[in-house]
Amino acid sequence: MVKQSYKVTSPFRQISASRRIMLCLALYLLSPQLLASAQPEAQVKVGIYPYPPYVEQNEQGEYEGIAISLIQLLNEHQSHYQFVPVPISPKRRYQAFTMGDYDVIFFENPAWGWQGIPIEISRPYQTDGEVYVALAEQGRDQQYFADLSDKRMIGILGFHYGFAAFNADEQFLRQNFQMILSWTNEKNLSLLRERHGDIAVMSKAFLHRFFKDNPGAREEFLVSDRYDQRYQHSALIRPGFMPGAKEINQLMDELKSNGKLLELFRPYGIRECSEISLDAQSGQMQDVCLE
Repeated sequence: MVKQSYKVTSPFRQISASRRIMLCLALYLLSPQLLASAQPEAQVKVGIYPYPPYVEQNEQGEYEGIAISLIQLLNEHQSHYQFVPVPISPKRRYQAFTMGDYDVIFFENPAWGWQGIPIEISRPYQTDGEVYVALAEQGRDQQYFADLSDKRMIGILGFHYGFAAFNADEQFLRQNFQMILSWTNEKNLSLLRERHGDIAVMSKAFLHRFFKDNPGAREEFLVSDRYDQRYQHSALIRPGFMPGAKEINQLMDELKSNGKLLELFRPYGIRECSEISLDAQSGQMQDVCLE
């Protein structure tokens, strides 16, 4: 069999020298636009640490939760940036930020130890709060949470709590509140069941999801009506970094307008704040919500 051959003729041989010069000049002038269109998406490193249900690890060690879903949603929504999760320690998240290990962190609050660290803060986009949880026992009611001084508290390592004046120092918490610190809310519920502590502190968003997945547990635990703290979540960004707070605000507004943000939050019992305003008792919000 004779192989078929093809003769490739350079287009430059078919045009005059003057036209070749003009073509080269045009390509030179167009090259910045061509290069810009070919540039990859700018990488945005997003700090994540265990914070159920916003960030948690499954049995395979993979990260999941609201923050991970938000990162995926941001990547699907736009093509300028590639948001990439970067696991960090909750205790060392400040040092990791100042060292440049990550650029942005979602579901944070500037009051949680960020004082004195240069940050840019997005507009708050979601409200949550933490409540007290104890075992439900005969004769035990909301009065049980009135005095915490004689209770053994249970919390998450590196977290800030209202009852402790937001002091996250482990030694301070253990000395003053006999506090047991673990890495997960699931572990803390187990510690309650095993009576290693009296009261655990955890977010309403986590409890919504936990009771949805474990409806029988509603009768097992007593949840306080009052909050240890209520807070608004924002994105904290490295000053001068792109995307900055203004662009993050715009992206979140767009995701809220198209319904994608609420769709992400709704499985966790999080509704729009306007939906639940009529459910709120005086001085207390009955649900976490999307601002």
